[in-house]
Amino acid sequence: MPADETMKTGPLSGVRVLDLTWATGGPYGTLLLAFLGAEVIKIETPPDHKGVNTRQMLFPNFSHGGEDVHFLTYNRSKKSVVIDLRKEGGKAVFYDLVRQSDVVFDNFRPGVTKRLGIDYTALRGINPRIICCSVSGFGSSGPESRKPAFDTIIEAASGMTAQLLTMLPDGVRPPSYPGTSWADHVGGLAGAYGVVSALYERERTGEGREVDIAMQDMLISMLGYITTGEANFPDWRDPLPRMLWGSFETGDHPIVLCGHREGMWRNLTRALDREQWQEDPRFDSHERRIENGEELTAMIEEILKTKPSAEWIDILKRHDVPCTPIHTVREVIDGPQTRIRNMMPAVTHKGKTVKAPGNPVKISGVLETVLPPPALGEHTREILTEVLNYSSQKIAELLQDGSVA
Repeated sequence: MPADETMKTGPLSGVRVLDLTWATGGPYGTLLLAFLGAEVIKIETPPDHKGVNTRQMLFPNFSHGGEDVHFLTYNRSKKSVVIDLRKEGGKAVFYDLVRQSDVVFDNFRPGVTKRLGIDYTALRGINPRIICCSVSGFGSSGPESRKPAFDTIIEAASGMTAQLLTMLPDGVRPPSYPGTSWADHVGGLAGAYGVVSALYERERTGEGREVDIAMQDMLISMLGYITTGEANFPDWRDPLPRMLWGSFETGDHPIVLCGHREGMWRNLTRALDREQWQEDPRFDSHERRIENGEELTAMIEEILKTKPSAEWIDILKRHDVPCTPIHTVREVIDGPQTRIRNMMPAVTHKGKTVKAPGNPVKISGVLETVLPPPALGEHTREILTEVLNYSSQKIAELLQDGSVA
């Protein structure tokens, strides 16, 4: 394929991914790969399967055409092939696909792929170039590796929920759901990152890799300097909440501003018409402002409450103080920044215009295209014919015995 054509279709054009994922973290990881041009083939269970119906998994009241918002979000730009891995015929089809593929991506609990005979050791024997990526709550090693784990479990197990608790008044219970599934999404992102890294290495070695992603590991990593502080300083207390960093009340709605760095602090005092604070011994250094952070915040809010938020945003921007209104998700969806960045592309799906988050990775020369999610088994015949070169008779036999659908 010419270089310009590769860039039009994405840097992962020509990479084939077998997607065994469900729920959120795994599908998000494979969606990111699809956004970058990979051919992602979603391996789905037969319609009569008694397991989880991932097309109506969580939100039946917010659905379209038999698919809830969860499925509509994470399974765009993918193909659907129905294979019954419980049947020998279905497993043989899957093995044939592995021979023609680059990546197998799952988010089962550790041990499931081995039980099914589709773990990395088994698949590497079929295709030494295969890259297997598994995203799970605790990873494949350690005493908790086999525990059932969902997003909220991992947030609590990683320290993130406890960290949220430190931001709340005494006696207030932390939210069980912090606004979105952080562990799932960062786990999927890490899985995509691991796959791309393994693909790059394979160009040199010719061999695949096993990528083992634990969502708990990722949240420990995301806690960053907080984790380092707790590990190395017995009296650690996160200074950020006591800096000029975060939400402040105004005359009507709260806003977010940042004045924690020296230049920002000076600009903030000018915006508030309080330049004398720069010489105040309570606030004349970064350390002093942290020590007296609660007092300083109260003094700033007393001033901010004299004007509405929109007026303060205008004043703060003129003085180059980082600030923003606190937008709702609905406001962001239709915002000019979102439109220009193509972050809510629309697709026509079963007679309805569906908008969902777009590709966050912008690469020059790549034409961003998003396709609607596939119907169940929509591409079964196509993949068996064009990828595996199966005869019509063989496909009919597989359909007859239920190995595929």
